[in-house]
Amino acid sequence: MAQLTVDQAQPGMVLAAPVMDRRGRLLIPVGKELTERHVDALRMWGVTHIEVEGERPDEAPAAELTPETLEAARAAVAHRFREQQGTHLFLDTLFSHAVRREAERIQRDSQLMEREGGTGA
Repeated sequence: MAQLTVDQAQPGMVLAAPVMDRRGRLLIPVGKELTERHVDALRMWGVTHIEVEGERPDEAPAAELTPETLEAARAAVAHRFREQQGTHLFLDTLFSHAVRREAERIQRDSQLMEREGGTGA
C-alpha cells in the first residue's frame, strides 16, 4: 500500500482505502480502479491524498526533465516567490521543490496529451 498525493494518482491505480470527503461521506470505495475522470473528480472535491495498492511509483529522475520543461516550470512558479527568492535557505529549497513538481506536472500533462493524440484544442 502506498499513500500518494492526488497529483501522483494515475488511471489504472487501485484504491487500497476508501476515499472520503471531509464530512466522512464515501466518494470512491476501496478496490476501485481509478480512471482519468476519478482523478479529475478527486481534485475538484479537494482530496489531497489517497492510498493505492502496490508500491509508491518512483518519481521521474531529474535527467528526464528537459531544460525547456524546467524553464517553463520556473517561470510558472517564480511569481509566487518573487519577493522571497534568495532571502532564506528554506524558501530557496521550497522554490526548487515547487519548480520540480511543476515541471513534472507539465511533463505528465504533455505525455497525456501525446497519448490521447490531442492538441488541447
